[in-house]
Amino acid sequence: MTAQSASELDGAFQEVFLCGITKKAGTAYQYAAVIEEVTPEQGEKDGESVATGSGGRIWKRTPEGDYEFTVKIYPLNLKLSDATDMATMFTGDDTDITTPISSTNTRTVNLFRVAFLNTDDTTATTAEGTTAANYAARRITFLDARCVSYKESWDDRILSAEVKFKGPAFNKAGTGRITRESVTSQDAAGLAALSAYT
Repeated sequence: MTAQSASELDGAFQEVFLCGITKKAGTAYQYAAVIEEVTPEQGEKDGESVATGSGGRIWKRTPEGDYEFTVKIYPLNLKLSDATDMATMFTGDDTDITTPISSTNTRTVNLFRVAFLNTDDTTATTAEGTTAANYAARRITFLDARCVSYKESWDDRILSAEVKFKGPAFNKAGTGRITRESVTSQDAAGLAALSAYT
């Protein structure tokens, strides 16, 4: 029997994670090095009861709401491929790749795939990639996320930004846009790599 991995012994994934963001039909870049906090929120599947003439109740469902999540980052360079800022995801202008980098707000709204990976596999380097067998791992992936807010702050004399992404729970065809995956240290295979986001 394979020994339990660190998160299983501790009872929780802790300290480190991977975060990969991919612009639709683009390249995946890794952002964990500039992220302090992540707050993913899947939309509620709410509802309410409706009183009937007999005094009974019928449960009226509310369709699952939009998902959203906020990341707190410490931004550095606007260049998208450097993966040290998310401002161009909000402005919609990531075309400038020559120093000095410039990005002007536009009406363009791009779609992104955002993946967060927790794992004890220290050889894993991307949130979208495989994890080795016999290591615990858990991944949540959001498809078709829009960057809807980018708020910079100079609190405590350090530059930070809170970046919000938002998207629908399903696409037009009714296919879910949020996927969770997990494996344990006892499983014969790790997580598979995500397919291309096109």
